Formats: sequence, structure tokens, C-alpha cells
Amino acid sequence: MLMHKNPDTRCSIKTLLEKNGYDVTEVESFEDFLEKIEQQQFDLALVDGLMPRMKILETLKEKNIKSVFFISEDVDEDELKLYENVIGFIEEPQEINEFLEKIKGMLDKK
Repeated sequence: MLMHKNPDTRCSIKTLLEKNGYDVTEVESFEDFLEKIEQQQFDLALVDGLMPRMKILETLKEKNIKSVFFISEDVDEDELKLYENVIGFIEEPQEINEFLEKIKGMLDKK
């Protein structure tokens, strides 16, 4: 699952991940998130730290979905670390190969 506020960034990341063999479900808004989280199962959620975090965090925790947050200076990592299903952070922007390695590593985490 890929949630990002910026449609161009979301599209670019989705394309990159799909070209590297990942199945990606794009989420455009909080309402879209709530709908898709009930319809599908996900191995990993990539979440823009600027989305409505608390409601997303609670839902992902309830569904026991591993979560990775895109972070910028506006995101409090310490707040996110309180949730055991938050397994990592990715700074934006990110070099492509490094980004793909991080995603692979996070999917491999138990």
C-alpha cells in the first residue's frame, strides 16, 4: 500500500516499485485508505508522514500491517516509534537503488 499526498510522487514511486516486481495499491486520501484497508490484505504500508497520522497509525496497528513512513522535517519520528508496527522511515528524496534496498529489507523484517 502506498499513501502519499503528492500525486506525482505517488505515481513515480508506484511505477518504480511495480517495475521492480512489487504489487502496489495506490491510496489517494484518508477515505480511500479506509476503503482499501477493508478490501485487501497488505504486507507493507508506505505512508506519507503528512497524511492524518494518528487515525492511519491506529488502523494499521489494528490490522497488524508493517508500516514505513516517508519523513521530512515536519514529522516526529519519536511519536511514530511508539507504534510497534512502524518498522522504519524513509527520508525524502531518496536515491532509487537505496530506496529499493530499504523496501526489500523492510519487507523481510518479521
